Formats: sequence, structure tokens, C-alpha cells
Amino acid sequence: MMLSKVFALVALVVTLVSATPAAKSTRVLGELQRHLAQPAVPKEYVTGNARTIGYRFRTRIDHFNPQNRDTFEFSYFSNDELYRPGGPIFIFVGGNFPLTTYYVEHGLLYDTAARDGAWLFTNEHRYYGGSSPVADYSTENLRFLKSEQALMDLIEWIDHLRTNLVRDPNAKVILMGIGYAGALATWARQRFPNIIDGAWGAGATVMASFDFQEHAGDVGNMIRWFGGDECYSLLWVAFRTAQYLIDAERDETVTTLLNTCEPIAPGSLLDVETLFFHLKLAIQDAMLNDQSTSKIHDVCSSMVNATEETALQHLASWLNVYYANLPCNPFDFAANMEAAQVLQPGAPENALLALRQTQYQACTEFGWFRTTDLDEQPFGDRVTMHFFLSACRALFGEWITDAVIYDGVRLTNWHYGGQDPRSTHVLFTNGELDPNRLVSITSYTNPQSNAFVVPNEFVYAEIYSISEEDSAELATVKRNVQQYIGLWQGEGFTPA
Repeated sequence: MMLSKVFALVALVVTLVSATPAAKSTRVLGELQRHLAQPAVPKEYVTGNARTIGYRFRTRIDHFNPQNRDTFEFSYFSNDELYRPGGPIFIFVGGNFPLTTYYVEHGLLYDTAARDGAWLFTNEHRYYGGSSPVADYSTENLRFLKSEQALMDLIEWIDHLRTNLVRDPNAKVILMGIGYAGALATWARQRFPNIIDGAWGAGATVMASFDFQEHAGDVGNMIRWFGGDECYSLLWVAFRTAQYLIDAERDETVTTLLNTCEPIAPGSLLDVETLFFHLKLAIQDAMLNDQSTSKIHDVCSSMVNATEETALQHLASWLNVYYANLPCNPFDFAANMEAAQVLQPGAPENALLALRQTQYQACTEFGWFRTTDLDEQPFGDRVTMHFFLSACRALFGEWITDAVIYDGVRLTNWHYGGQDPRSTHVLFTNGELDPNRLVSITSYTNPQSNAFVVPNEFVYAEIYSISEEDSAELATVKRNVQQYIGLWQGEGFTPA
């Protein structure tokens, strides 16, 4: 079953609270975290499988400091309903989202487990959901939130599964993950080929990027393809008109049109950048969240066919309908940082939306900051690295500089290889219409490895069960995924 929204969990929580302007601050931070995409789970889903059982696993908080013996527990689920003695272990790897049992009970990995007699598991990543290793998420306490620590959690847990649950130390281990979790899966195979027999990363964001300016260009291309040149041009003119008005000190005209809660503070570059970030965010949300090219066309039609006089008025009219449930739009910088300054691990901002944690990883390891620095895109040029650096510093302290972010990105790519990981037994899949494919791997040749791009699909269409509704290309990719999983277990391979 193909789900309509990838960020269903985030969307659900935001919907529950979005009747107030303060809750709007989760939207901009939610966008900042979308390089770490969350899996879609149907709202009506409730596990009814008696063989799906929850456990806790205890491991060290700091795997790399022998003087620190502190430990914590993270949650995981086991489903042995399909297991046949001697079968493999399949793991849906946890990432920047709360633990869910859905993917050990549904989807292509589950279907492949039925074929292979696999025991299914899924884990919760440290600091996410209910698996916190610290009392609060102060900046000091976030120092153990690193991908390398998470990889060691994963490997120690797998050793425990083989030894104590499956009780087969020779069981083959296959990992699968999406987005950041997909990157973790492939990095685990790269680092521990003696333990991991194969890894599939769907939309795996393996390449850290200081300035992910290409994202705006890719969204702009989709607007041209599915919304038309007139829509692209309208947005281009509207954004630049707003910029020129603000430059001419006519910012009241802009803030009145856009119904902002606060005026732009005189000389406040951050408020200007936040405003333009929100405009870009609103358009991307409206066009892409339904994972439908027809939605892009519909949004463009509503803008182009508006009766207002100017392009900026067209955009403002559409925006105020889109945010009609809010009395005003809190587009100022300070309001938009509040949600990620919550320190309690159990608060919804952290336990469900994972706002503070994902921002910390972005600021210290991955970047993926979606600027408008690229010339060939319609969203103006006011969302720069200054905005993202300021967000990192507002959330975590003045110690974060552009050099800190740049070094984090550079070291991540050094450690894992970026788009040239030189790993074997790995598979990368991406949707042709997913802008994050630009920081994934879309072409890869190595022993028992490959990369597939699914034509005319957005994100993660390939992780669901094979369906009569699948295009021929999508069905072929799904069958090839199953073939590679079999190959990693020592079976033969016949391309689909």
C-alpha cells in the first residue's frame, strides 16, 4: 500500500496543535529536519500481532571512552512469526523517529522475510522516541548524539540478538532503513562486513552537505514540469518583488500582505530570512507532501488563476488561505526557535517530532541546509547559510560557527565516503522526484551492489508491498530489491 504522506507522524502532531500561532513554530523546524525523513505509518494502524514483542537493550552511553562506563536502555521490537530455524535476521533500522512496529508487520521487507523465513526486528535510535540516554537535552548532554555511537549501539544489539534471542551466531543479518536510517544501514555494512551481510538504503542520505542549495533548484524544476512555466515565473516575480519592497524600506506592505504576527524589526536580517524561508516552506509543503504530481499542478493553478493584480498579491492570497486556521503568521526568527529549545526528552517536540535532536545532528554532522543560493530556482536569494548558522547558534550556543558546521560535514564524508563509500553488498533506491536523491547514491557499481532510481515516484514508494497499482518500473525495482536480499544470503540472482 502506497501511503500519501511520508511525514504522517509529524503532520498528525502538527495538526493537533496547529490552531495556535505558537504551534506554527514547529513547521519551520520540521522543515529543517526533513533531511532526516520519517517513515509513514497509517493513522489507523495498531499492531494486533501477538508475535510482535517489545524489549529493552542496555548498552553504553559512550562506546569510545573506556573511562565512561555509564549505560542506558533503548527499545526494540521482535517479530518471529515468519522465522524458520536457520533463517536470517532482517532489521528495519531506527532513525530520527519514534519506534514503530509497522515495518516488521507490513511492507516489502516483511514480504521478503516471509519468503526467506527471517526473524524481524526494529530498534529505536538513541535520543529518539523514548530511548533517551540522558536526563535532558541540554547542549552538553547532546554530545553523545552521533552516528558513530548509534552504529555501535546497533552492532552490540545485533550480537545480543544472535546470541540470546535467535540463538544462532551464524545467522545472516540484513539491514534496511530509510533516509538517515538508510545511511546508517549502509554504513554498518561498510564498517562491519563481518557482521552485516547486506544493507538496503531507501532514500539513504549518505552525503553530508554544508549548503544543499540544489534542493531548491530541484523543487523549481518540478514546478516547471508539473505546474508550468507560468507558475514558476509567478513565484520568481513574487519572491523578488517582496525582496525589493523590503530593500526599499516598504516592509510594512509585505508584512501586511502576508499577515505576519510581528513586523520585521528594523535591520533584522534574520527576520527577513525567516519570512522568506517560511514562504518557500509553505509552497513545498503544499506541493510535495501529498506525493502527487497533480497536487503540484493544483497548487499552481490556484495561484496562477487568482484575480489579484500582482504576482506577490497572488502568492499572499494563496498563503493566507493555506494558513487560514491561524489568526496571523509567526514568521519572525525568535518565535520559530522556541519549539527546539525544549529540553525535556518526553516533551512532544522531542519524543514525537524530534526537533532538537535532529537539529543538533544537522549542525554538527550533516548540514543539508536548504538555502536559496542557487541561481536557477524561483524562491529569491534571501535564505542563506547565515540563517541556518544563526539557528544552530540560537539552539546550541555561540560555540557553533560556520567552521564547526563545515568540519562536521567534511569529517562525516571522510568517515563514510559520501557518494563513494566503496562498500559491497549494499543497495540504494531513490524516487526520481525526491530532491534528497541528490545527497543519496543514484548510480553505483560494486560487487553484489547496485542503485536504482524509480521513475515518476517521490519518496519510499519502493518500501511497500508489491501491488497491482505499481508501475512496471516500480514493480521491477521491488523485485530487484528482493533478488539482492536473496543474493546476500548466498542465493542466485536473476535480474527482474
